[in-house]
Amino acid sequence: MLYDAFICHASEDKAALVRPLAERLRAEHVEVWYDEFSLSVGDSLRRSIDRGLSQSRFGIVVLSPSFFAKRWSGWELDGLVARQNDGREEVILPVWHDVGHSDVLAYSPSLADKLAATSASGLEEVVRKLVAVIRPQGSTLVIARDHLLDNGFSPPVVTDDWWLDVAAASESNDMEGDWQEPMGWGRWGFPLPTRSEIPAERGWRLACAAMQMAWQEEAARRPITQITRPERVHEFIESQPHLQEACSDYLRYLIAYAPQLVIPGFGGQYEDEIDTRYRTSVAEGTQRRATNDPGGTGLTVDHRPPGCDEEFALRDPVFGGYEAPLIACGFVQGYAVANGPPVRYYENIDYVAWLLSDESQWLPAAVREVLTRGIAGWGVWGWHRGEQRRIVSLGFQEEPFSGAFTAALERARNRDTFRPGRDASRDAEHRLSFSAHWLGLPEDGATLAARLINEDFLGHYFAGRIDRRSRRVGV
Repeated sequence: MLYDAFICHASEDKAALVRPLAERLRAEHVEVWYDEFSLSVGDSLRRSIDRGLSQSRFGIVVLSPSFFAKRWSGWELDGLVARQNDGREEVILPVWHDVGHSDVLAYSPSLADKLAATSASGLEEVVRKLVAVIRPQGSTLVIARDHLLDNGFSPPVVTDDWWLDVAAASESNDMEGDWQEPMGWGRWGFPLPTRSEIPAERGWRLACAAMQMAWQEEAARRPITQITRPERVHEFIESQPHLQEACSDYLRYLIAYAPQLVIPGFGGQYEDEIDTRYRTSVAEGTQRRATNDPGGTGLTVDHRPPGCDEEFALRDPVFGGYEAPLIACGFVQGYAVANGPPVRYYENIDYVAWLLSDESQWLPAAVREVLTRGIAGWGVWGWHRGEQRRIVSLGFQEEPFSGAFTAALERARNRDTFRPGRDASRDAEHRLSFSAHWLGLPEDGATLAARLINEDFLGHYFAGRIDRRSRRVGV
């Protein structure tokens, strides 16, 4: 079903009643289709009404002298009324226009028995009576739809199966209420209003679930990730109903999904709030350092307390003192991996390809350098044959040499002893060609593979591997 109601009427009544009625009903969030059902000579009343009812919940029939003047056989309308009487709900909603009970009785006794709205009582009264039936007060779905319409979202009528998906989305977070709740909302998901049995509150939760479902689909379609240019992130946020409010209410979620907005000058409408929270975090970090608080000392270069929270590292002139691999890990996976919202969209090697590409040059040089050095030292970006099922579903084709590059890395003791053979080189070019295609990078796979192998990237990788092994053995 596509509409709440259609209006069956004689074309002569359009200007005086039907058009104003349709406009007022639409203003009341009632989806109306009426132009297709203006009755002209040669039309079939039954076919018109049956066609309308197949796509609408109700049929508003404007009974008037002009309507009666159409030469319809009485049994057609009687059959329609009988069809309604076989059901348990009202389907036909009569509106009397310039006619009285005796006129309707003479035309159709069964219609005369139906409670009707009359144009003589005024347009507002007609609308009030119709809305009371079409959109009953207290209906959770109707309340939800009204909220959606108020937020610029156009949902289908409440009988459409789309609402089943919305209901499922509103109940989707099995972790809701505990410390892991953020993990349950999915990428670009935010907490929904508290569950309630009150129709008004339930309706608002459903509306929020519907809007969130829509913007999550759009975020995946575009896609909107950590590597999206800030202006595109802001355009996306502003284009989605209620998303700006959700981002304001849950700024930490926004920072998780779009950590690039933390970089000075990239925050847009959230710049001031981000800066306020960053300065608060710096003040707390300064206090921890002054008191030699041991918390977080294992995460920093100088083994002192961090200068700010991890989520603000990209805003800080010295990146909060954090080690570069930790910053890169947070950028890719989120700064609260254990219980934060899911953030990563691409595979780790694809983030490497982006950082090596000219496409990432919109990042400030210092930020790009620390992320590149950090992801290299993090060392978890290698790929293996048979472990790339996700990208295979996106069109990547494994070759007999797939995984040879990572195997060569793992065999090498250090940067000087790394000698990629023919298969390893082909593997790097092949895998990074897919990265270039997936991310829309300007370079080809051969260029990216050369940057991976010949620049300082692998030096940071081997240095990070030595550091990780030293930590494991306690050296």
